[in-house]
Amino acid sequence: MTDRGTAASSHDALLPVVRPEIFVRDELVAVTDEALAALRGADGGLYVRGRLLVQVSGSEAVEKLPWLRRPMGGWVIVPLEVASMQDRLDRAALWVRTRRGEAVPARPPEWVAKQVMARLAWPFPLLAGVIETPTLRPDGTVLDKPGYDVDTGLLYKPNADYGSVPALTRAEVPTLIQALLDPVCDFPFVHDTDRAAYVAAILSIVGRHAVPGPVPAFPVIAPVPGAGKGLLTRIMALIGAGREPAVMTVPGDDIEFRKRLLVLAIAGTSVVVLDNVSGTIGSDQLAAALTATEFTDRLLGVSRLVTAPLTAIWFVTGNNVRFGRTLGRRMVPITLDPENEHPEDRTGFRYPDVVGRVKAQRPALVIAALALLHNYVIAGRPPHKESKMGSFEHWDDLIRGAVIWADLADPAAVKDATKGRGRVRAEGDEDLDQLDSLLDALTAAFGRTAFQVPDVLAKAESDPTLRAACQGSATDRKGCVTANSLGNAFRDMRDRWVRGRKLVKTPKAVGVPRGAWRVQLR
Repeated sequence: MTDRGTAASSHDALLPVVRPEIFVRDELVAVTDEALAALRGADGGLYVRGRLLVQVSGSEAVEKLPWLRRPMGGWVIVPLEVASMQDRLDRAALWVRTRRGEAVPARPPEWVAKQVMARLAWPFPLLAGVIETPTLRPDGTVLDKPGYDVDTGLLYKPNADYGSVPALTRAEVPTLIQALLDPVCDFPFVHDTDRAAYVAAILSIVGRHAVPGPVPAFPVIAPVPGAGKGLLTRIMALIGAGREPAVMTVPGDDIEFRKRLLVLAIAGTSVVVLDNVSGTIGSDQLAAALTATEFTDRLLGVSRLVTAPLTAIWFVTGNNVRFGRTLGRRMVPITLDPENEHPEDRTGFRYPDVVGRVKAQRPALVIAALALLHNYVIAGRPPHKESKMGSFEHWDDLIRGAVIWADLADPAAVKDATKGRGRVRAEGDEDLDQLDSLLDALTAAFGRTAFQVPDVLAKAESDPTLRAACQGSATDRKGCVTANSLGNAFRDMRDRWVRGRKLVKTPKAVGVPRGAWRVQLR
């Protein structure tokens, strides 16, 4: 029994596609093996990601989530469910069963779909991600051929004709920078480091899969609403990924954040914007996600752990955003300041429809970004002379190195406390401020004398400065300062230098109580 369908190859369009015939019978392993062979011989489209069988779908066809706005027309990696596996099996083979001694058509049994999905290994390629623009491989070569790339595990589905990446001389590099900066000439960048960070963000998206490690987040910050923060993130995503960014609301707690991170990881989301953040953002889960390249959690409705690549580039937008829970050191900020009470009323822009301009020029802008990275690699990746950004060494070598090589400012500089990462370190890292206040209060209360947690709690009852410092950095979920919350805070800040002081555990000695602490001066 055969089925005539569409052509199997381009060289002979008249040849029919012959689907294999599978008899439904009580042979679990044999039928499952035949089903897998049929799936493997079908037209493809099945991949393995995070110990899940997945397929690629348009964003319009997947479930809409209340907390996430996906870009229209983009691609989403979707785990197969039993029903979708049965659909695949039906397309891959002719299923028959015996009835009264005759073979009759049948549906793929549900148990076969479940057995296929329960296998420990599948004959399908690993899927690292889906991209719509050419990119750089880890070895520095350009991935610009549509289809599945065996070397990287990337599926390239171009959304435009991008052309080839040129090899340039060092003298031609400034033209690439000018091309990337031209669309944002109307944006009120405060410092040269902010323009450099803008370029670094675009290069991070374009070259994400050439960085075999984590990439820092890019907060776009301004002192007032209407400065262009959201518009700038759209432009960076459009240039780098060829698509608008996915926009996510800030979850209420870290448990919810974990669930969302797994969804983003499985889907292969390339750019995520945490939009309109107010006050301080502090999330242990986001901090961990920014220094990891994969994420593990339990998939909703499934009783096992799932691990999937997490390679999204993160943006944060907000007014005078501050960072807590070690997030500050994971940020490369872009600061805008229109110096205008009502910036939304500004006129006289060179490009009034900047998004339309970027969309029209996007292929050329992508090639400019990719050419900058590619030619930096060809030049031997000359190292910069600054200290590396801890936890992001691979990003530092490629992206930060390329930006500095192109004669832009250092996007990750920390020496100047008035701009960039230096300002985040000096002003925007709430953890440091809280730790500094607590060390001040502990030094004033105990000097260099050893103390225990109960001593601090007792002293805080009559010392308003110490009490306020404890409440700022050592409260529990109910907002109370307890022995447990204070002890946990001490352990978290142990041995961390802040302005020449750190909290240390006192070694055992005669006359020193067990579990004592003290403030050590440099």
